[in-house]
Amino acid sequence: MRLEKLPGGVYTTLSFTGENSMASFHSGVLALYHGKTATVSAVTKDKIEIRIEGGSTKSVRPKDLEYLHPGPVSALPPKTLPEPNLEELLELIEGETLPFPEFAELAYGNRSADAFYSAWLLLEDGTYFTGSVESGVTPRPRAEIDAALAAAREKEEKQLRRAELLERIRSGSLLPDDLPAMREIEQVAFGEAASSRLLKELDVEAAPQKAHGLLLRLGVWDHFVNPHPRRAGIDLGNPDIPLGPLPDEERVDLTHLAALAIDDEGSNDPDDAIGYEDGLLWVHVADPAALVTPGSAADDEAMNRGENLYLPEGISHMLPPEATAVFGLGLQPVSPALSFAVRISDSGEATLEKMVLSRIRAERLTYEGAAAHWDKTPLCELRPMLERFKEKRRADGALFIDLPEVKIRVENNEVAITPIGITPERELVANAMLAAGSAVARYADEHGIPLPFATQVPPDAAELPAGVEPGPATMFALRRSCPPSVVATVSGPHSGLGLACYARVTSPLRRYGDLLAHQQLRRVIKGEDPLTMEYLDARLAVSEREALARRRLERQSNEFWTQVFLALHPDYRTEAILVLRQDDRLTYLIPELAYEFKNRFGGKIALGEHVPIQLARSDVAEGIANFRVL
Repeated sequence: MRLEKLPGGVYTTLSFTGENSMASFHSGVLALYHGKTATVSAVTKDKIEIRIEGGSTKSVRPKDLEYLHPGPVSALPPKTLPEPNLEELLELIEGETLPFPEFAELAYGNRSADAFYSAWLLLEDGTYFTGSVESGVTPRPRAEIDAALAAAREKEEKQLRRAELLERIRSGSLLPDDLPAMREIEQVAFGEAASSRLLKELDVEAAPQKAHGLLLRLGVWDHFVNPHPRRAGIDLGNPDIPLGPLPDEERVDLTHLAALAIDDEGSNDPDDAIGYEDGLLWVHVADPAALVTPGSAADDEAMNRGENLYLPEGISHMLPPEATAVFGLGLQPVSPALSFAVRISDSGEATLEKMVLSRIRAERLTYEGAAAHWDKTPLCELRPMLERFKEKRRADGALFIDLPEVKIRVENNEVAITPIGITPERELVANAMLAAGSAVARYADEHGIPLPFATQVPPDAAELPAGVEPGPATMFALRRSCPPSVVATVSGPHSGLGLACYARVTSPLRRYGDLLAHQQLRRVIKGEDPLTMEYLDARLAVSEREALARRRLERQSNEFWTQVFLALHPDYRTEAILVLRQDDRLTYLIPELAYEFKNRFGGKIALGEHVPIQLARSDVAEGIANFRVL
């Protein structure tokens, strides 16, 4: 029906006050309650009983309701009538303000509850009209209408694009242009965001592992994205702090002594070397404390890192790379060092006889290369000395835990896992470093010099399995029984090493505690006042916390890359060893991967028994591998 505008707008069939007074409401009235339609059931002295769309009832005050239509109403909400010709309606009103009832009749041709409800929806939409039920309705200016229509179209198109994106994600058919939208999921996978609108719309839990798994399934990430460093919030860059030139200080010339810097293949930060002269074990250590002085910028940065971070994909250094280039033993023809001369008695006791700032000439060797020097100076002289030291430690309760170790390297989208065996050369170097740490710690303790001492209480013997032959299962239990070592400025025994006193002093390029010890020892050598215990405690509190975070990240990353290795070898088969039984929960160890997994199968398998296994599944995102015991 085409409506013409009537002069004066006289209507006699409906009274409409547009006010929310008590007198306006009676049984059957259509009203609005918090954006929902409601009908009045009864009116008392000061309350109005209403029934709200959806069926609930409520007693409210008149001010809580907005009067819409006198009723009666057959259904809630009323029927929504077809949209009128809006352009024609705008032309009829011609910019005037109409009372709401007049607007409803002009738009829908009658004054029914359905018409009033539909008119209210049109007004609420806000595209063409502004106003209210009480104040009347006014057309919006043409420019505003056009802008609103454009915004609505843009919103509709955006919703359509969003729906299409969600469908492509669900079907795993992303387009290149979709990649920027995946960044919010990546932030969750990296642990940098706790929520994601996309994940919520996909009904995927906003957990880092779930987001990681989705990115893998979509091909946004491949297996070679390690999320753990960013989850840990640890900077993988190296410090960029200039160290300056070496100070002009007196050093003892020890370049005439053979000094061997023995390390793993590929090691690029050699910070210790060993030598022999006149019955003494010489342990030469890199001397970065010559430039990294207490409280300097490089020292503060090293403290806030705690130690080098060794990941399969690379190393993040504690000190600027310049420190390794200058102080790494054997990287220059002559290297500055802090050298310890240690005498090992016939009973195996290590005693510090000399401690000097030195210059040395070091030859770099791998452990494999050192085997060719086994019967040559200085190794042939050091072997019996260090064997005595080792046996003394054994007699004093040292724990020689022999469990598989591996080195994991990631290069060119390949994961290489190489077992590290305990060789005579590796044991000799380890005992030389322990002898130096023991001798220096005893000297510091006897002379009241504050130092970062490493201590460890004895293991809980109750944790060790009874009646099991020595082997991986007993070693596994022994390791589980050992409490962690503690670094503190109060000396004490290190039970795991079998030493009455011990300090780590042979890796100042790699560990801040060692560097801090060197800063103290240099002051002792030069006759300066030592750093106070309070100063050392404050520095250690920071560095040990950061070092712990980096060691945790190293474990997480090693486990991650092991999972990637397994995912890249879906037919992987090998042998595992049952090393722990807790009720029906069994722990197996894969020696060639140094990897542990749990399995409930193995009721008749004995502790320490070798069994064949096959990979069933490797979930890189969740960090879980399942194996079948064959």
